[in-house]
Amino acid sequence: MFDLEKAVIEWRQQMAAAGVKSAEILNELESHLRDEIEDRIHAGLAAEKAFENAVQRIGPAHALRVEFAKVGNSQRKFLQALKAFILGQRRALLPPLTAFTASAQQALDVARTEAPRLNHDFVGTEHVLLGLLNSPSGIVPNVMRRLGLQNDAVRSEINRLIGPGVTAQRLAASIPYTPRATRALALALEEAKTLNRSQVSPEHIFLGLIKENEGVAGVVLRNLGVDINRARDEIIKEMNAYVRP
Repeated sequence: MFDLEKAVIEWRQQMAAAGVKSAEILNELESHLRDEIEDRIHAGLAAEKAFENAVQRIGPAHALRVEFAKVGNSQRKFLQALKAFILGQRRALLPPLTAFTASAQQALDVARTEAPRLNHDFVGTEHVLLGLLNSPSGIVPNVMRRLGLQNDAVRSEINRLIGPGVTAQRLAASIPYTPRATRALALALEEAKTLNRSQVSPEHIFLGLIKENEGVAGVVLRNLGVDINRARDEIIKEMNAYVRP
């Protein structure tokens, strides 16, 4: 039989083992987790399913650790960022698969293979970026190469920022997107609509990543010296000149 209290304790231990070690921050996370669980139980879910959904909503430990690192290990600033991360980023809805072109779906499939390669049990903006850059052809890899960005440098910076996780437990096809990745893909759909395109292409996904900009992908690009505004201009310029078959 599922033991909710035991599951919460084990989840907290997993968070600490992944690098979220501050008792104050763990208490705040646990408080949010319990609120999420309670909301789902009141909505009619069984305790085990409510726990699983709540854990996914809070976000994986590696993603939270990156949030902590970005504010310089300041607990006060992190707690402020945490509230925005949990309460704000999760409002985005993941676009349906039919909203993406075949090449965009291929890039997202590559992203899903990148996550377990890094032992990550989630698909974050960093994996989506790797999926775009490792596509066999396309505008995004061409523009990034022209801007001097090498795939190995991207992978190395991702490893430096968040490192490999423990062995992923889910199959690649069932790994969930992080809230920031979900938001980036929702922004990609907005970009496609703004540019009068009927579907989301890899270029729109890249524009969504840099518009979201607080995810690991945005941090990686900035750390590697990529001029985000120039990258956006170059992507749009090539999109306007390129007729996709």
